Amino acid sequence: MGSVSAPGGRSGGGKKSLNVELNLVPFIDLLTCLICFLLMAAVWIQIGKISVTQSGQGAPTEQTPEQREQLNLVVAITPQGFLLTGNGQTLEGGDILKKDDQYDFERLGGKLKEVRGLFPDKNDIVVMSEDTIQYQDLINTMDVCLANEFPNISVSGTI
Repeated sequence: MGSVSAPGGRSGGGKKSLNVELNLVPFIDLLTCLICFLLMAAVWIQIGKISVTQSGQGAPTEQTPEQREQLNLVVAITPQGFLLTGNGQTLEGGDILKKDDQYDFERLGGKLKEVRGLFPDKNDIVVMSEDTIQYQDLINTMDVCLANEFPNISVSGTI
C-alpha cells in the first residue's frame, strides 16, 4: 500500500494518511486485448504482402555475356490468353489460350514449373497485361508465379 503524508490535517498540524488502492484489472484487460490485436494485425500484414516492382523503359545498359545467357521470362496476359516468352521469343507451348472463356491458370502453372526445372536459379519474372485485363486475373497470374517459386515479380502495362 502507498501512503502520502500531507501537512496540516483536521487534527491540527498532524500528518494524515491517504491510502489508495488502484484497481489494475481493467488496465491489464486492455493491454491483453491490445497485444492480441497487434499480433493478429501483424500476421495479416505479412500474409497480404506481395513484393512487386514496376518495370519500365530505362536507359539501355551494356550486358555482360553472363547476362545474355540468362532467361528474360515474361508472362503476357492478353484477352485471348497467356503468352509466355523468354528473351523476346515465345517459348515452346508458351501460347496458352483461354479455356471456356476462362484463363487456364493450371496450364500456365505447369509451363512455369517446366521453366523452373530448366532454370533452377531463375527467380524473377515480368507480368505484362493490357488495359482491358481485369485486376483479379492479374492477381491470379501473380499467385501462380509465386506458387511456382518466382518470388521477384515485376509488373508492366505494355505488351
